[in-house]
Amino acid sequence: MNYINYINSICETIISKNNSGEFYLNEKSIQMKLAFELWKKSNVEPQLEKCFDYNSKIKTYTDIFILTNDGQKIGIEIKFKTRKILGKGYVQQGAVTNGKLNSLKDIDRLSKLKKEDKINIGYFIFITNDYLYWKNPRKSKKTNSDMFGFEQGKKINKMFPSATWSSKTFSEQMDLTDIKTEKINWIVDDEQNPDSFRYFIIEC
Repeated sequence: MNYINYINSICETIISKNNSGEFYLNEKSIQMKLAFELWKKSNVEPQLEKCFDYNSKIKTYTDIFILTNDGQKIGIEIKFKTRKILGKGYVQQGAVTNGKLNSLKDIDRLSKLKKEDKINIGYFIFITNDYLYWKNPRKSKKTNSDMFGFEQGKKINKMFPSATWSSKTFSEQMDLTDIKTEKINWIVDDEQNPDSFRYFIIEC
């Protein structure tokens, strides 16, 4: 089974439904949709919130874990970020800089799990209707937040320095040089709609 093609198909369904209504309102519903559809397609039951190290003080999880019939170990991380739209039920999620930082941390986690042979392949899925995630970030003299942008076509297989803004959620460096995906590719089915949901996938 080609998981990347099927995950793309599921994500296209998700954004299409959200663009025509307000079907998926939170990250948990996205997680359940992906797990359910992958279960139907592969006939392998996914594990949700898989923990790889129960005996460790610092535990490592993935949103979805699949052990395929041929022994492949697949880890999936999901980020679903929304902004408020008048008349619809999406909540306003702030701190876009931290949203980007936490997303890159998810990718870094998948990369480390692969290096440790806890997974063979990892997929990071980012879905949003917030244009601040795909627009070119503004450069600042005070912080390095522009280095963590998700603009279309941006190359991401590189070292990321520590974040320097005061509200950052963590400050470690990240090494994404081993991931397979070379650049951000936003998929959108309604380019003219500024409130349109879109997504990208990073393969580790």
